[in-house]
Amino acid sequence: MRAFIAGIVLLALTGAVSGESVAPAGDGMPWDLPAITNPAVKARADRLYLATQRLGRYLLGELHPWAEDPALLLLTPSRSGEHSVRPNAGTAAGLAFLYRFGDYDEKIVGISRAELLRSKLVPMMRYLTATHVTGSRPTSDGKKWGDAWQSAHWAETLGMAAWWTGRDLPADVAADVRRVVAHEAGRFVNAEPPHQIENDTKAEENAWNCKILSAAIVLMPDDPRRGQWEKAFHKWALSSWLRPADEHASMLVDGRPISQQFTGANIHDDYTLENHHIVHPDYMTAWSLSLGCSVEFLLTHRKPPEALLHNVAGIYENLKWFCLPDGGFVYPSGQDWAVYRQVDWLYPNLLAAVCGRDAEAWSLLDRSLDVLEKMQARSPEGAIYLPEENFFASAHSDKISQFARGWLALHFVQDLQVKEMKRHGVRRLDAARIILNRTPSAVHAISWGHKIMAQCMPMQLDRMISPHDRSGVGHIVLAAQDKPAPVSLIEARIDNDDQTFSAELVIEHGPNTIRAELQFRSNADGSFTIHERLVAVKDVSTTEIATGLIGLLNNPRWIYERGRRDVRIGNDKHVIPAMSGERIENEAATDIVIDDVLRIAGVKPLRVCYWAGTTPQRSRVTDTLFLNYLPGERAWKAGQVISEWEATLRCTQREP
Repeated sequence: MRAFIAGIVLLALTGAVSGESVAPAGDGMPWDLPAITNPAVKARADRLYLATQRLGRYLLGELHPWAEDPALLLLTPSRSGEHSVRPNAGTAAGLAFLYRFGDYDEKIVGISRAELLRSKLVPMMRYLTATHVTGSRPTSDGKKWGDAWQSAHWAETLGMAAWWTGRDLPADVAADVRRVVAHEAGRFVNAEPPHQIENDTKAEENAWNCKILSAAIVLMPDDPRRGQWEKAFHKWALSSWLRPADEHASMLVDGRPISQQFTGANIHDDYTLENHHIVHPDYMTAWSLSLGCSVEFLLTHRKPPEALLHNVAGIYENLKWFCLPDGGFVYPSGQDWAVYRQVDWLYPNLLAAVCGRDAEAWSLLDRSLDVLEKMQARSPEGAIYLPEENFFASAHSDKISQFARGWLALHFVQDLQVKEMKRHGVRRLDAARIILNRTPSAVHAISWGHKIMAQCMPMQLDRMISPHDRSGVGHIVLAAQDKPAPVSLIEARIDNDDQTFSAELVIEHGPNTIRAELQFRSNADGSFTIHERLVAVKDVSTTEIATGLIGLLNNPRWIYERGRRDVRIGNDKHVIPAMSGERIENEAATDIVIDDVLRIAGVKPLRVCYWAGTTPQRSRVTDTLFLNYLPGERAWKAGQVISEWEATLRCTQREP
């Protein structure tokens, strides 16, 4: 933590050779952008700027006139909700960045800078300001946007578009943006930040709400409300990442004991976070929302508050333990978004490297850059995600605005030190009810909290293993039911040392119906053993028992996959094309090999079923391998042992 804080203070106080000074629209704060003098930093900035230009070209191709007024442009259908407003605001910010900064190449973007401003950016911003609650027109759904759960986030992004465009923005548009920003900022001046740890954190919401106050300050620094905005900004930024331990902590943050500033905790004391009712690594990156405001401070020669970095180092350390060679994350308790989001972590890694002066963050940033370039190379238009890889409406527009902030942040690097990120051994997170073991060949993860899951995945660029929410557990369908029985945890015992762990879990498939006694052992040599004993608690009939589930990613166009899985079950070899729906059953398998990487050995013959996926679900195609498969209607007596099996998994490849 001290290194993070010292780094950002040094950035604020160090003078640098000016690369560009610009007075923004109206009376906004002028900024001073230093030149990048380090060749290694410049190389990264150039790669990022090129990707941003290509993405700008793609988004420009998606713009269309508003049906209600063809003089105005937008990216989405005209509606008042998140998926229609947020993409437009993010795109406007990205285009404003390209208009103002960098070595612009109109051959790449497809339009001159002057035309970009006149015919694209200004019509987009006019649409957004006109349809806000302070504007004169509704969107095409008959409602205006604003005063909503996330609308401050969208308004702040619009505010950055105006600030970056500077005095080249027409005066009426600049005034309209200030009106929108001031209105949304006013909602938080006297409000108390919410807080919640279990199930649905308020960390992300508080972080994006603090941003609107920062935007108001840089756009309207002479406004009499500035003092209120600054006080509220600090409160909302700090509230985002508070832990229970902060309530009684004496450490100083911006000159005051943190206990005196405590408004309620949003993350666990082990620096994990819950959202969508799971422990969610994706949302553990959301400190980038608030920390990203550091860029505005640095550009305007102001010292960023320490509040922006409070607890960030601890959260980021957890993310390093979750990180895989492809730049993505292990999802110990499941993933309800896409798994191919490595590019989304470019911005947090960059901020940790620049603002936190974290040497390992540079190596993680480089992983994200590599993935970005490989993904974008698939699209002549400059898109990053293919349609099946990300279902989020703002997937591309969020990236262009984040790339813009990231490129600006790179201009404040003082001392580049790069260290390869490696974590080996056990990480136990009791508040999250998660344990991981990172070995040279594999990472093992167990969750015994909101989701009961077990995963063993290879340390390679092809992560192979899908975070299926029944991983390691599988499902049982009871007679007369059309869905798998719900799973509940009865008992958990977790033991570990520095290099190994064991987990003994007792779960039930259906209340008091079928009990599963599960044992998972993670060993320092990278092997992972699963033992399961199923017992009928009462007389019961089943139509399908499919336990010991391993989800296998099998996508046709992902950059680190081949569009197939090579599967050997015993002596039988199979090539399983992506999305083929092929099904293989084997009642006496003692040896299973996937792609010559994942090897599964049964202590005794396993009743196996491999079932290939047919369509993307949550932006990924998952094949399911069951190590204990008993199809068809079967009757079991109370106390009867239904099945008992054990298998050891090994990954043969090593991390790069």
